[in-house]
Amino acid sequence: MSGRFPVLLSLLAAAILSGACGPAAEVGPEGEAAVQAAPISGMYEVSGLTVATQTGDKRDIAGKIVLAEDGDTYTAKFHLTTLFPVGPETLPAEVIGSGTGSIAGRTLEGTAATQLVIAMIPGVDPAFAYVPRTVTKRLVSTSVGTIAADGSMTIEIENQPAEGEEYVPTRTTLRGHRVSAAGLGDVD
Repeated sequence: MSGRFPVLLSLLAAAILSGACGPAAEVGPEGEAAVQAAPISGMYEVSGLTVATQTGDKRDIAGKIVLAEDGDTYTAKFHLTTLFPVGPETLPAEVIGSGTGSIAGRTLEGTAATQLVIAMIPGVDPAFAYVPRTVTKRLVSTSVGTIAADGSMTIEIENQPAEGEEYVPTRTTLRGHRVSAAGLGDVD
């Protein structure tokens, strides 16, 4: 029995160490380890910059995007925050919406319906209860994004006013990473 104990201990240690390193990588035809890519579906934390295409004015933007992959298509919901220029002031605003598109490899292309929820009191979160706010500025957004194998995301978004709306067209660039495998109902 004493001769078997070191062997069992070695096997146990090897099992623990291999589990701590994550799933074993498969070896490709040229001997390199193939990395298993993170799924596309999930929740992503993103941040970036929105630039008005006519004036060059910039504003920070950040939040969450939730993607659900279904074969070669996807659906998305997003909830982002920014400061939106309203006259001489910038007011806190939420950028909310949903979209759909196609997937080719790890590249996503699609369109989204987007709205702005703007707090009418400077410095106050538009989601705070009883804060006067306005839901306005319907936008049509087109996007091209890439999800890397490690779960990082880059996305370029062109924002145009929906029919009948006034909005200075913008381009938004976001970068982020997958934070969970949450479903579409989990974006807040």
